[in-house]
Amino acid sequence: MLKKLSVHFYQVKISQPSTLSFEAILQTVANASADQRPREVRLHHVYVLSIQYGWQETWEGEIVRLRMNDIPVKGNLSGQIEDFKLTHEEGIGEQSAFIYHPATRILALQSNRHGVSPGDFARYFEIFALSNTSITLDFVLQMSAMQRLAKLKEVINFEFKIASLSNMSIFAEDDNAVETIVHLAEIFQAPSINIEVKSSLKRKNQSSLLLNKVVDTAQALLRASLLKQNKITTLKVSGCDDDNHTTVIDLLKDRMQDNIDINNLGRNRNIAYPLRQKALQEAWNNKLTEILRMFQN
Repeated sequence: MLKKLSVHFYQVKISQPSTLSFEAILQTVANASADQRPREVRLHHVYVLSIQYGWQETWEGEIVRLRMNDIPVKGNLSGQIEDFKLTHEEGIGEQSAFIYHPATRILALQSNRHGVSPGDFARYFEIFALSNTSITLDFVLQMSAMQRLAKLKEVINFEFKIASLSNMSIFAEDDNAVETIVHLAEIFQAPSINIEVKSSLKRKNQSSLLLNKVVDTAQALLRASLLKQNKITTLKVSGCDDDNHTTVIDLLKDRMQDNIDINNLGRNRNIAYPLRQKALQEAWNNKLTEILRMFQN
């Protein structure tokens, strides 16, 4: 049976003044025994199942989210159902494979709707840092989008939409623009947000929007949305280059990602880690040249 594995790419950032590297934290987890690895992360039980260093000078592994509640039932083609027989220490394991490249600090993470979210991935390793270390994952844009951003002489428009979300506090972080947005949503009890910031360059003395602030705010929104997947529904920047050509950059569609076909032979309904590992390696190799050009020192 042919299935697709979706892989998203992030850059791992560790807050200052922490002196820890992410590979040092990975080594700490690798040194821990299996029963020392499970941690509770935002009400989810998460643990690294396997981790090793070697392939193309990267860390590879598999991280699991254990579903202890909302367990589905087992059914059959005769129209019957029954509960899974699980002990109080057992749940449904949702697996996500990953690759981390220390030289560029780029993480390739299997996207799994029920698996470990990027936000929970970062928080899990923060716990193992045993300090005030803060780990964030920033989406990586495709090189073509980065080049188009770099060519913008003027930024005319910045638009974003946040879908209905009961708890806007996930978007509150160390970014003044994002904090202001959250504050407005709380004042008006808005179930969703649709904001468009414009600069009319046709008017005299009308300056461009600040590109660095637009990019910082976009990254802050994306980082926060990692806790609730797909809550950012629109994130676009438009502007003019030196030739006055208008360019629209969709920061959601232009994120670096890849989809790999997996041929899952036999009657095994679960895609085994070796198959997903191989698919992740293929996705990594597909993007490696682009990653090295953008991030290699």
